[in-house]
Amino acid sequence: MPVGPVDDKGTVLYFEDSGAPEGSLDYVTLVLVHGAMIHSAIFRKMIPYAAINNLRLVLLNKRDYPGSTFYSQEELEELESPDRVVQAAAIKARGFEFAAFMRWFIETESIPPLSEVPGTDGVRAGGIAILGWSAGNRQTVSLLAHAHELQDETKTLLNSYFRSFIVFDCAPTGLGFPPLPGLYSPLRDPKAANKNTTEFPISIATYFTQVVTRPDEDAESPGFVEMLHARKPIHEAEGTDPRFMPTTLRMTPEERAEVTDAEAVWRSQRLILHMDVSVFRENVLQAFFECHVDDGTGGEKLIWPQVKVHSVWCDMSPGDDVYGGNKLKQMVREYRGKGRGRSVEVHKLEQANHFVHWDEPERTTKFLATIMQIEHLYK
Repeated sequence: MPVGPVDDKGTVLYFEDSGAPEGSLDYVTLVLVHGAMIHSAIFRKMIPYAAINNLRLVLLNKRDYPGSTFYSQEELEELESPDRVVQAAAIKARGFEFAAFMRWFIETESIPPLSEVPGTDGVRAGGIAILGWSAGNRQTVSLLAHAHELQDETKTLLNSYFRSFIVFDCAPTGLGFPPLPGLYSPLRDPKAANKNTTEFPISIATYFTQVVTRPDEDAESPGFVEMLHARKPIHEAEGTDPRFMPTTLRMTPEERAEVTDAEAVWRSQRLILHMDVSVFRENVLQAFFECHVDDGTGGEKLIWPQVKVHSVWCDMSPGDDVYGGNKLKQMVREYRGKGRGRSVEVHKLEQANHFVHWDEPERTTKFLATIMQIEHLYK
């Protein structure tokens, strides 16, 4: 069972590796981090399309999920603490674990470093990226938010490799925004999410009415909130194309069992889901916008200035995820006006639901490769 160490206490994270594309010396390594009840097996269908897109995919299980180290009792108490400061420290520790894993993988696998393609206008090749899907962003964002607190050796190494950070279809609370009043989520419904729940909530895997927006629109645009409230599940309409049936309903029982770990939700993930939303708000600010730190001389510096940030939202996902993506888009617009923060690009993945990487793995893999291939165009 492949695992990577993340500290000197024997803590490990389980991973699956698509392997280096044959003959490539400049492939991009993309670490994929899963959400709540669904673990990294949900990304397996992307593996056959990695090499053709010059990607090496690393499917990573968070703590407490199959193959990775369970939380200790002390760590669980920290996750459950009512003290916001303790909660923030617990989430910061998870970010440090991701950084440690990335460093270990770079050193162990000798992956290509980040480089500029000769004779081009800044086209980038090689390096490592990390993607947080759904609730995974509650932990991955802390890696970037607390980069300045990492060991110097880790910061220096990642400076030569770390190229891209991807937020993929995340609900508002995972990004530090309060939920939109009146918008349903099974994660906030005690009848839908309790210890007797063993199946992933169908509504999260549903295709909803497609959100039609212009590039300059976001969560604050007139009519946007009303549009979210008016959306309906596509599969409930008569004569619906079968491809728009909820993803989990089209999975076999064996497939659902292969990608699901309900016990992890009730051991630890529910504690993270119920944390003070301001913990995640602060991490988003520090990671993407208010991210300059003291350089020791009275000036400011940005840790890993070469890292490009991408926010991806799917236009047929549940309203929570659409709202989260567009609240972050609003924030990007506001901070661009101030001339602050990292380079953050927002992408809409059309006719896609929250499980697009399972339903359309070829398109998803190519899409992710493409947004990283054209990063030199983003300022």
